[in-house]
Amino acid sequence: MITPLALVACTDRISGSPDVGPTTSPASTTTGPPATRVLATQLPKQGQCLDTTSFTPIGCEQRHDAEVVQVGELTGLSDAPPAEHDLRRAVLPVCRAAVNDYLGSADTDATRLQVRAFWPNSEGWEQGDRWRVCTVVELTPAEEPVWRTGSLRGVLAASGFGTFQLCAAGSPSAQEELALVSCDEPHLAETVPGVLRLGEPGDPVPSQEQVDAAAREHCTAAVTGYLGTTSRTDVFPAWRTFGTRGWSEGFTSATCYAEATRPHSGRLWGIGGNPLPG
Repeated sequence: MITPLALVACTDRISGSPDVGPTTSPASTTTGPPATRVLATQLPKQGQCLDTTSFTPIGCEQRHDAEVVQVGELTGLSDAPPAEHDLRRAVLPVCRAAVNDYLGSADTDATRLQVRAFWPNSEGWEQGDRWRVCTVVELTPAEEPVWRTGSLRGVLAASGFGTFQLCAAGSPSAQEELALVSCDEPHLAETVPGVLRLGEPGDPVPSQEQVDAAAREHCTAAVTGYLGTTSRTDVFPAWRTFGTRGWSEGFTSATCYAEATRPHSGRLWGIGGNPLPG
């Protein structure tokens, strides 16, 4: 759900339609087994990169579509091949935490950098394979994997947020599905640093009132800091969460947006009292 607030000194509420849609659907997070069985001795190592079409480890200086952030074992699942939703619940929370650690920031959800997780296929599972491989991928604004060169290790701990920042052509506070665009193109809203963690996957799912209370305070402060002012009435904070299903898979965060009253080009970072960019 997303709730807009007027960014004025008293943060008065303004009208807006609440929304339960996620920024990026957890259901669309690319996960699953390789097409053929991969032995434990064939697994990539942390810091290597992958051509996921063949699950081939390569150096990150070569063209690749995923980078390995952690390799580990799956525990606590049945001997029979588990259902995909059980595998996602076992793998994604661990991989999401590993990606944040690898990138150097908890702000991954506010960027085009996303988790891609792998586990054994049914043949491997029946043969006793219990590995998991956590990777990070860069997505285009159309949410297609980017074939890239170079490592992403620590990129969000430095000045990389702006490079991978999410921008939306539509309204995070009013639209269930967001069309993401390049931040150099006209857009209505952009994510800000400061993803809010609302709990752990094993915790009870908070009520919408609890989410809104926490996100209202957090995102108002985050957007104020991002803009460098509290006096604007043409930009306000909004937030998006991932819903009940996402919660069980580790998507327990709220992402804050600076949403403007009209489309603009260029970033709002540090805009202060200056006019919105054209």
